[in-house]
Amino acid sequence: MGFITLTGCSSKSKDRSPDWARNTEAVSRTAAVQLMDPDAERQALQRFSDFYAVYSPEAIRAGVRSVYDENAWFGDPFRIVEGMDEIEHYFLVMAEPVKSCTFTVDSISRSGIDYFARWTMELESKAAEGEIIRTIGISHVRFNASGKVVFQQDYWDASAMLDRLPVVGYWTRLVKDRIEKGLEQ
Repeated sequence: MGFITLTGCSSKSKDRSPDWARNTEAVSRTAAVQLMDPDAERQALQRFSDFYAVYSPEAIRAGVRSVYDENAWFGDPFRIVEGMDEIEHYFLVMAEPVKSCTFTVDSISRSGIDYFARWTMELESKAAEGEIIRTIGISHVRFNASGKVVFQQDYWDASAMLDRLPVVGYWTRLVKDRIEKGLEQ
């Protein structure tokens, strides 16, 4: 969910793409997390939902450290980052080109120690004011016993934003159009 840009992004991290091996390692490393008690669970899920309700530099600075563990792992279609400082930096970079962004957590399901948050993002870029980008996604999240996120992998269609970039958008729309034409035959 912290993965928003229409003008490109940078991060101190050199890892610029999803990496199955690193994801698998992070899942294994966090497999021993303890279940939260019901009250801690309710509070953790509320903090998570509230944090993403308004995605802005101010909200990130004010809330990221109350939501994420110091050693948390975060991955999305653009980047993998590890540790609080890297996560905060990445979120701030991604929020920079944004005029407004909200995430509505539509539902959260739990399976053992894994939580799956289905969400809807509405984004307006500073580069394309007045044009609202809407997309849906899912966050796979694990919390520690204190209710802080230790693992989060976001899954969503990044082309919803890439389609609107001047050069990249041409190519993503071209690929989508060719797939669509192939399906129509």
